Amino acid sequence: MSRLGLHLPRAAPFTRPAPSAHRAHAQLATTSTLVSARRAHSGVTAPRTSRRCGERLHLVTGGRCALRRRRAGLATAASNEDDGVSSADLDSPPWSVPGYRGAQVSSLPESTQAASVFAVWAGLAGLTALACGTVGPALSDAFPEYMAWSRGTWPVLGVTYIAAGAAHFGVKQGFLDMFPHKGAWGFFNIPGSPSFHVTWTGVAEVLGGVGIASALLPLDTPDWITPAAAWGMFLLTLAVTPANTYMWSHNAPGPLPEDADESMAVLPWYGHLARGLLQVLLLSITWGLAHPPPQ
Repeated sequence: MSRLGLHLPRAAPFTRPAPSAHRAHAQLATTSTLVSARRAHSGVTAPRTSRRCGERLHLVTGGRCALRRRRAGLATAASNEDDGVSSADLDSPPWSVPGYRGAQVSSLPESTQAASVFAVWAGLAGLTALACGTVGPALSDAFPEYMAWSRGTWPVLGVTYIAAGAAHFGVKQGFLDMFPHKGAWGFFNIPGSPSFHVTWTGVAEVLGGVGIASALLPLDTPDWITPAAAWGMFLLTLAVTPANTYMWSHNAPGPLPEDADESMAVLPWYGHLARGLLQVLLLSITWGLAHPPPQ
């Protein structure tokens, strides 16, 4: 384009706020929305400056306005409690706000959100059952030599799980952002902090990946290690399904590279579709590894 004399503006880089600023932005943006709604319902008009800064909090990615608001608004914490804002509301991330970055599912009533999520999970379960119970055996019968060769390459998947588990600690904030907030879809509420769940799933992926990949090593390992590890990764892949669904329903950012721009902050619909099909593939392979053919 430079030969034509045109200079197109580069996409603005996507900067993930530092943990402290990110938390302040999340808390104050959510508090501003909830308090404004309660005051509007009771007929109390919020100050003009509060509305203006509240609007900027939703538009500015960084945390400078949030920090200024935090310094100036700490004295209003008691009044927030009087307005009925709970500590759970303060802990909600910015994408818990309905319609965040154009999210369609989160803007629906909670009952409809729950129905949409359960429909997606039912679809994933149906495709996985079809792949494991019908497609896989049919391919083995039709192409026995090819499937025998293919099965020999499946333990390579263990390396992928090891890398994914390590990423839980290398880019931990991205995995924390994927974890559904309490009350998501109107029903999600499990014990334990997001950090706890990100940590144990990361450790489990590393251990399970080592167990699956052990079949590639020229060692005399027990025959049960790879099937047992595959069973564990099958169950773990099911367990992290809510996090993947949360990215789709609420436009949660998830893990992003350091040089990511704003266009990468929201995954398009075909990206979510690809993630869903990849999950079915992972479940099918781990199921096959957990059920080796008789010798």
